Amino acid sequence: MTHEQQMILNFPKEIKIQCLKDALAQDKFGVFLGLTKILLDAPLNAGGLESEIIEQIHQEHLQNAL
Repeated sequence: MTHEQQMILNFPKEIKIQCLKDALAQDKFGVFLGLTKILLDAPLNAGGLESEIIEQIHQEHLQNAL
Protein backbone atom coordinates (compact mmCIF):
# COMPACT_ATOMS: atom_id res chain seq x y z
CA MET A 1 0.00 0.00 0.00
CA THR A 2 1.33 3.41 -0.93
CA HIS A 3 1.70 6.34 1.42
CA GLU A 4 -1.07 8.18 -0.44
CA GLN A 5 -3.47 5.25 -0.08
CA GLN A 6 -2.74 5.00 3.64
CA MET A 7 -3.31 8.74 4.00
CA ILE A 8 -6.75 8.41 2.37
CA LEU A 9 -7.67 5.49 4.61
CA ASN A 10 -6.70 7.53 7.68
CA PHE A 11 -9.18 10.30 6.81
CA PRO A 12 -12.37 10.44 8.92
CA LYS A 13 -15.34 8.68 7.31
CA GLU A 14 -17.11 11.99 6.64
CA ILE A 15 -14.11 13.31 4.69
CA LYS A 16 -13.94 10.14 2.58
CA ILE A 17 -17.63 10.48 1.72
CA GLN A 18 -17.22 14.16 0.86
CA CYS A 19 -14.21 13.39 -1.38
CA LEU A 20 -16.31 10.88 -3.32
CA LYS A 21 -19.20 13.34 -3.67
CA ASP A 22 -16.87 16.13 -4.76
CA ALA A 23 -15.22 13.95 -7.39
CA LEU A 24 -18.60 13.15 -8.93
CA ALA A 25 -19.81 16.75 -8.69
CA GLN A 26 -16.71 17.88 -10.60
CA ASP A 27 -17.15 15.12 -13.22
CA LYS A 28 -13.86 13.54 -12.17
CA PHE A 29 -14.98 9.96 -12.66
CA GLY A 30 -11.43 8.60 -12.74
CA VAL A 31 -10.80 10.10 -9.31
CA PHE A 32 -14.09 8.66 -8.04
CA LEU A 33 -13.16 5.21 -9.33
CA GLY A 34 -9.65 5.41 -7.89
CA LEU A 35 -10.92 6.43 -4.47
CA THR A 36 -13.61 3.76 -4.63
CA LYS A 37 -11.02 1.08 -5.36
CA ILE A 38 -8.87 2.14 -2.40
CA LEU A 39 -11.84 2.31 -0.04
CA LEU A 40 -13.36 -1.01 -1.13
CA ASP A 41 -10.08 -2.95 -1.17
CA ALA A 42 -9.30 -2.01 2.43
CA PRO A 43 -11.02 -3.76 5.35
CA LEU A 44 -13.42 -1.61 7.32
CA ASN A 45 -11.20 -1.73 10.40
CA ALA A 46 -8.30 -0.39 8.29
CA GLY A 47 -10.22 2.63 6.98
CA GLY A 48 -12.25 1.05 4.19
CA LEU A 49 -15.79 2.10 3.39
CA GLU A 50 -18.92 0.00 3.01
CA SER A 51 -19.96 -0.69 -0.58
CA GLU A 52 -23.53 0.34 0.27
CA ILE A 53 -22.36 3.86 1.14
CA ILE A 54 -20.42 4.18 -2.11
CA GLU A 55 -23.40 2.90 -4.09
CA GLN A 56 -25.67 5.39 -2.33
CA ILE A 57 -23.33 8.27 -3.23
CA HIS A 58 -23.29 7.12 -6.86
CA GLN A 59 -27.08 6.74 -7.00
CA GLU A 60 -27.61 10.21 -5.48
CA HIS A 61 -25.31 11.68 -8.11
CA LEU A 62 -27.25 9.94 -10.90
CA GLN A 63 -30.56 11.19 -9.49
CA ASN A 64 -29.27 14.77 -9.31
CA ALA A 65 -27.87 14.57 -12.84
CA LEU A 66 -31.31 13.91 -14.30
